[in-house]
Amino acid sequence: MKKSMILLSALVFSQAAIADWNQAYFRGTPNGWQSEAMTYMGDNQWQIIKTFRNGADSLAPSFKIDRYGNWQESYPQKNFTVDPNKTYIINFYDDTQQVFIHEKPALEMRDRTMYFVFLDRFSDGDSSNNAGHDSRSYSADGSNLKKYQGGDIRGLINKLDYLKDMGVGAIWITPPIDNVDGANQYGDAAYHGYWGKDFFKVDEHLGTLDDFKELVAKMHSPEYDMKLVLDYAPNHSNPNDEMEFGALYRNGQHITNYQSDVAAGTNWYHHNGGVNNWNDWYQVTHHNLFNLTDFDQNNQATYNYLTDGAKFWIDMGVDAIRIDAIKHMEKSFIQRWTGDLYNYAQSKGRGFFFFGEWFGASATSKTGIDGMALDYANTSGSALLDFGLRDTMERVLTNRTNMYTLNNYLKERDTAFTSSDWQVTFLDNHDMARISTALRSDKNTFGPSNNEAGGRLSADFARQRLELGLAVIMTSRGIPCIYYGTEQYAANFTVNSFGQVGSDPFNREVMPGFDQSTPAYSLIKKLSDLRDDSFAIQQGNYVERWVNENVLVFERNAGDDVVLVAANIGPTTSVNVQNIGLANGTYQNLLDSNSVVVADGNAQINLKQNEVVVLRTIQK
Repeated sequence: MKKSMILLSALVFSQAAIADWNQAYFRGTPNGWQSEAMTYMGDNQWQIIKTFRNGADSLAPSFKIDRYGNWQESYPQKNFTVDPNKTYIINFYDDTQQVFIHEKPALEMRDRTMYFVFLDRFSDGDSSNNAGHDSRSYSADGSNLKKYQGGDIRGLINKLDYLKDMGVGAIWITPPIDNVDGANQYGDAAYHGYWGKDFFKVDEHLGTLDDFKELVAKMHSPEYDMKLVLDYAPNHSNPNDEMEFGALYRNGQHITNYQSDVAAGTNWYHHNGGVNNWNDWYQVTHHNLFNLTDFDQNNQATYNYLTDGAKFWIDMGVDAIRIDAIKHMEKSFIQRWTGDLYNYAQSKGRGFFFFGEWFGASATSKTGIDGMALDYANTSGSALLDFGLRDTMERVLTNRTNMYTLNNYLKERDTAFTSSDWQVTFLDNHDMARISTALRSDKNTFGPSNNEAGGRLSADFARQRLELGLAVIMTSRGIPCIYYGTEQYAANFTVNSFGQVGSDPFNREVMPGFDQSTPAYSLIKKLSDLRDDSFAIQQGNYVERWVNENVLVFERNAGDDVVLVAANIGPTTSVNVQNIGLANGTYQNLLDSNSVVVADGNAQINLKQNEVVVLRTIQK
């Protein structure tokens, strides 16, 4: 099968630098204006990372770049001034004498590829914990996907090398907290982790707290250098009408449940019934999400529990939190909660990151309840999963819309979100049919409302489309997240109880395998390396360069670092792209021997159907 993307990164020829630089030196207020050698990054680029406090002798925090270490030459001629009490990445290009500075956050996630692991479905590393405290919760033969399947923390530890080799830099795990035991009236268990009862314990099906500590230690080691994202559900505990009736514990000590909370008038929970009008904001935030016991976060005791629970996991070493059901909680709570937790992490000398699940969040939703998602993304202290981009990508890949629509959305999100590069992008997750299912199915149960047509594509063609989608997601602005098994082209065409093909629980199947030779795995690895290396991909602008119904060419640029991406969903074609920011030269394909010539800002790019070309102007 032909490759579905071409990654071009090596600049074979470029104009010579204006002069030879043997070393570049930093002088500024952080080091008392003494000469300090900068690090050579390759291709005329020098870098240093510095924290600026207040200036000295009435000077604002500032610096210059010194060529010889003796003040004979300085770049720029006048002091380069920055804000105090911030850390900056300073890049200097000796061929153009340009200086580019970028604030370095306490925790940087934009240089990482995230991978979403469904703990119970990924890998079984310890079979002794499979049945937990109640054998009714476990499907011993693996036939019932509404019950536990045996995956655990030990299994994830065992597979870290698989993820590291793929280029994964952050792992988002489903909630590891202790969930209710047994099964509900339909025989369903809390395998997913969203029926929590004790936010201070590890669920026995998943392992022990020592297992969790070992996972964090290994991920944080220099060998792996991974960040751990905790899925956390501050909206609710467990079902209020069966099993443990919303019971809540703190490290094994019972606190309350739904009935006793009513009797005692302690108001840990809302008692307003379920949501029956999804366009009523009060109901959406103050009523039960289905039958899940809804926390009253305005109650100080509830707030303290949810905050202390999160602090417990921060102390265990988690680096970020994915906020479940953020749509169903007041913004004032999210602002207060994220602020308190961020300050707590800072007190420990660490940064922290939040992103939330708002099903329906989109850069183009400006009215109704989903229109409020943008305000949350911009002002709540938490980024969001970009469902709008996901929905657009599915429609493009299944031929329900075209590249004009995708280009318009990519441009719109840069203006709608105040920081689109911090929003989390994805093709599929546990709340919808897998993208491979949608691409191959002939049913009409896909899209955001489960009422749009599948792609009706052959398995081979669907694989090419999936790879194209991954390439676009991983080179667009935002933090890309890969759902476990997508790199293995996981798909399931079973119809669930709601008549949906491949949706819950059939999008939560056991990991189909760990083949490290699939084209998708290789693609993720290469583009993860590019993201790690390229500031243009991490934070650069999005610029449209060429578009029609079938082809989109866009540019990501940050100073001398420029990446050009061209994707084609139509027949084989050739496009002449002009006024691009790439340096003149011949670029060799990292996947094969093909090359592309750039001259005077123009390039002719030949594209087969489903191909993606990625060109980068510099290579370290």
